[in-house]
Amino acid sequence: MLADVVNLVRHALTPEQPLAPYRDELRARYEVWLKKKQAEKNFTAEQREWLDHMAEHIATSLSIRPDDFEDGWFGQQGSLSKAHKLFPELVLLLSELNERLVQ
Repeated sequence: MLADVVNLVRHALTPEQPLAPYRDELRARYEVWLKKKQAEKNFTAEQREWLDHMAEHIATSLSIRPDDFEDGWFGQQGSLSKAHKLFPELVLLLSELNERLVQ
């Protein structure tokens, strides 16, 4: 998986950095981000499902963009228009997720 290659390269450049599957590291960062956000705002079950899928998409693709909502699970659930309804500040949310989860 491409994301795991990133961790291998990081480990090769900085051997003292622990080597772990990228997905596990991303999931841990997502849980920290989610706890902080939920302290500010409670997400509905539907929003939470979408957020979980966004994090999963980032874990496999290294980022998420508005175009990514047109296919796959997102496309089946209502695409970009549904994402905007669930998250009025979608562009800011995507930027924040990309910044906080991809490190």
